[in-house]
Amino acid sequence: MSAVLSKTLKDKDMDRIFAEVSCTEDLGLSKPGQLRLFHLLVRDGKFYHEDLERWLYRNLSRYVFSRAMLEQFRKDDDLDAAIERAIQTMRENGDADEKGPGNELGEMLIYAFLEGKLSAPKLMSRVELSTDLSQHKSVCESIHLLSDADENGVPFNQMVFGTSNIVGEIRDAVDNAFEAILRIKNHTSREIQMVEKTVLDRSFDDDEIAFLKDTIIPTPNAQSRYNTAYGIFLGYSIGVKAEEHPEIEYDQLVMKKMTEDIQRHAGYIANKIKSNGLDMHSFYIYILPFMDAETNKSEIMDHVMKGAVVL
Repeated sequence: MSAVLSKTLKDKDMDRIFAEVSCTEDLGLSKPGQLRLFHLLVRDGKFYHEDLERWLYRNLSRYVFSRAMLEQFRKDDDLDAAIERAIQTMRENGDADEKGPGNELGEMLIYAFLEGKLSAPKLMSRVELSTDLSQHKSVCESIHLLSDADENGVPFNQMVFGTSNIVGEIRDAVDNAFEAILRIKNHTSREIQMVEKTVLDRSFDDDEIAFLKDTIIPTPNAQSRYNTAYGIFLGYSIGVKAEEHPEIEYDQLVMKKMTEDIQRHAGYIANKIKSNGLDMHSFYIYILPFMDAETNKSEIMDHVMKGAVVL
C-alpha cells in the first residue's frame, strides 16, 4: 500500500465508527478495485452520529490544509487554531452547497475512505483545489495517490480522483456520481496539470519529494509512471423504519437491506462504468446508508461546522 507518502487522516477510530458489511458482489472489471459497504452504530433504532461528528471535527484541518500548512501550525505551536481556521476556510471558499446543504459530508468522507480504507494519501482536497487554484476550477472533490501491487506482486501507481453523492435513493446517488466522473474524465489533463504544478509545494519530506518527482512530475521522453482511477462515496436513505421492527432485530435488518440494495445495483454500477468507456480504470466505491440522507447530511455538517460536537 501507499507507505511511501504519509497519510493526513487521523484514522485510529475509523473501524469503530464505520462497521463493514460483507459484500460478495463483483463489478466484473479487469482492473483492481473495491466495492465496500459500511454502516454507523445503530442505537435506539437509528444510526448514531455523535462519534462520526466528533471524528470529522477532529479531522477538519487535516482535510482542509496541505501538509505544509499543518506543519506551519505545529511550528507556531498553534494547532488549536487549525480547526477554527479550517472551518473559516470552508465557509469562505467552498462550493459544497451547490449540490445541496450538507454535501461537505460526502467530500470529507471520500477523502477519509480513500486515505483510511484504500491507503491512498491525499495530494489535494476539494478545499485546497478551490482556494489554492481558484483560477482553475477543479471538477473533482479530492485527488489521492495510490501505490500498491497487483495480484501478481507487480507494483503500480494510480492518481485517484474522488467524488461523492448523498441523496435519498441509491440509484440517484449512482447516477449523480457518474455524471461527476464523466466531468472529471473530460478534464483529466487539466486536473493532472494542477497537481504537477503544485504538488511539491505542499510539504513532503525528502524521500516523499523524491518519490513524487519520479512518479508524477513529467520529464522529457519519459513514460507516465501512473494511471488514473476513480474513488466514489455514495450515501443514501436505508428505508428501514425502526418503529416497524423489534429493536433486537434492527441491526440485522439494516445489514440485510444493505446487502439487497447492492445486489440490485452492482450490475447497474458495472454497466455505468462499461457503457461510459471507463472499464480500463480502477474504481474504489464506498457506500454508507443514513436514516434520511438529505436531512442527516445537513444536520451532521451543521454540528461539525459550528463545533457543536461532544469531544
